[in-house]
Amino acid sequence: MTRIVWLGVVGFWGATLAAGADAAKGEKVEAVISTDYFEKNNSGLQGDVSYLVFTHAEAFDKVFQSRPPLMGGNKPVMLPANAFDKHLVAAVISRGNAITTYRPTKVTRDGETLYVEYKSETGPASTARFASPLIVAAPKDRVKKVVFIANGKTAQTVDVK
Repeated sequence: MTRIVWLGVVGFWGATLAAGADAAKGEKVEAVISTDYFEKNNSGLQGDVSYLVFTHAEAFDKVFQSRPPLMGGNKPVMLPANAFDKHLVAAVISRGNAITTYRPTKVTRDGETLYVEYKSETGPASTARFASPLIVAAPKDRVKKVVFIANGKTAQTVDVK
């Protein structure tokens, strides 16, 4: 009898967590996703995490630099030269003593809101300091805010300026 009660409690807890999860809304949009940039040392950004939205290349270039190709690695995915003509760029930068890896799951739009949903995982800690970015370029037509959803929870909402 104790096992049945325990399974019921675990099942209720799991259902409660699933019900509390946030999710991207609206229709899927075509997006260019890249982790092949690094944050410049002189970006001026601080803190454990930054959530950013760029509508102009000049502002983006003040924060990010393309990473050099790695020997034997895949060719980096870079933003096209005209990316900001019809796109905005949403970015997350996680900073700390470990590398953060990202797995984007959805980029959608609902009215004037763009949703960027992803899973992130922090690697083993070290003595070095890392800044791990996720870059997402999506159509900017009528978008007024971007909602970042990390690991099933709304992490931040940023107004598009």
